[in-house]
Amino acid sequence: MELKKAFQTALEFEQKGHSIYEETSNKTKNSIVAKTFRYLADQELIHIEQIKEYIAQLDNGINIELKGDDLQKTKQFFTMTVQEFKEKTELSDDDIKAHDAALDLEQSAYNFYKEQYDQADNNELKAFFQWLMDQENAHYGLVKRAYDYIKDPVSFYSEEEAWSVDGG
Repeated sequence: MELKKAFQTALEFEQKGHSIYEETSNKTKNSIVAKTFRYLADQELIHIEQIKEYIAQLDNGINIELKGDDLQKTKQFFTMTVQEFKEKTELSDDDIKAHDAALDLEQSAYNFYKEQYDQADNNELKAFFQWLMDQENAHYGLVKRAYDYIKDPVSFYSEEEAWSVDGG
């Protein structure tokens, strides 16, 4: 795929993600879903700006500092959010659909960025697509963890902390 087309597709992924996350955060009645999707919408805006900056600087040979999320930041966000909302909450059908759409989007974006990474012919470009893959991976994990928590907090904590039930 031509480089310019790859960046345009990356922008479209991020813009679609922002739109879905923004809409979900505004529509849901579930406070955990609202906060999680607001966080993701804000992160997508960072990605959009980074991609635009990267495109602008690419021709000038100027390196940019890639900002954004990492797995540790998403884990911290999730832990603080869960502590803030300790009660069991209900997911509406729209919330479930939003989580499913978010997981699909993050996975599709990751797969696209991985393909571009594999095709990239220079280290700077590979680093950029690796950064995007890391972003999508962190966001996928956040959405999955939030969804699992809201569905069943007790089982979530059992799995998270590797608790086991001893029958004897």
